[in-house]
Amino acid sequence: MKTKSMITMALAGLFGAFLISAAAVAAPQFTMKLTTTTANDADVEWLNTLKQGIDARSGGRIKVEVYPASQLGSAPRTIEGVTMGTVEVALNASGFYEGLDPRFGVLSATGIFDSMEQGNKVLNDPEIRKLLSTYGASKGYEVLSVFMHTPVAVVTTKPFKTLNDIQSKKIRVPGSPLFLHTFKALGAAPLSMSLGEVLPAMQNGTIDGAVGGNTIFTSLKFYDVTKSMTYLPSTHIAVVAIINSQFLKSIGPELSAIVKEEARKADEHIYKWAIEDSEKSRKLWEQNGGKSYTLDGADAALFVKDAGASAEAVFSGNAKQQADYKVFKAVAEKYRKN
Repeated sequence: MKTKSMITMALAGLFGAFLISAAAVAAPQFTMKLTTTTANDADVEWLNTLKQGIDARSGGRIKVEVYPASQLGSAPRTIEGVTMGTVEVALNASGFYEGLDPRFGVLSATGIFDSMEQGNKVLNDPEIRKLLSTYGASKGYEVLSVFMHTPVAVVTTKPFKTLNDIQSKKIRVPGSPLFLHTFKALGAAPLSMSLGEVLPAMQNGTIDGAVGGNTIFTSLKFYDVTKSMTYLPSTHIAVVAIINSQFLKSIGPELSAIVKEEARKADEHIYKWAIEDSEKSRKLWEQNGGKSYTLDGADAALFVKDAGASAEAVFSGNAKQQADYKVFKAVAEKYRKN
């Protein structure tokens, strides 16, 4: 006959075994690091939305960690991290991926995306999604998402109201060959410079202006240095999220499907969110004394024409890039208001 103490010890043992079993079940099987170089913008909102979705559906099997503001390193470093498997997901402006595949350069071309709304429709088109799915084949990554981030603008120390206003002006542009070619064709003196160097360079007169997203200039308080922001016609920043291919294989079909489904849900959420964020940034710029300009009809048309000619010239050197550019232009026309 079992004594009371023996029964108590047995129950304690069973309870301990239950706790160990429960802890084993609760422990995550995989860690998924999501990173971007930005903060408090559409990139971070998308990553957080993806995390929430995966957390809710994976049953704790995937531990999702979000690292904004370059916490895991610069854009080139984290993109390399995805291809090597040290980072699971990196989200950055499309231009940063041209080193992986020149075809990403097409996403920066003027004349494809007329607005944020039209741009997201283009990127959501089945033909475009199929095309983007071929990027990264056999290179250790695949495209998880592409969405419109912000309109492209130029902040300048002196008002930029006509194309004549930037003649010979030193304008910082993103490192893409496309932007360098376009602004050189317009008579400016473009130069590549990292974003962190732009504000002091404008303060000390090293450069006369800079190209970037309107939300970036507002969040970094460029209105303390200049009050002039000019929006470029039919020119927008698209951002790309890539994911390590081996990670998707390692988590198995069920969890892989969850990750991709939640990425699509995050896309749907961010389409409206990013548009509202861009408009808030425009208003904040003006509330702080800034002025928002657009080129008039003739100059706007000339800019689009010259930028288009630059795209043709740059892409002509790469057959795949040129072919993709034609596909994007044709699909964009389907969603263009007549």
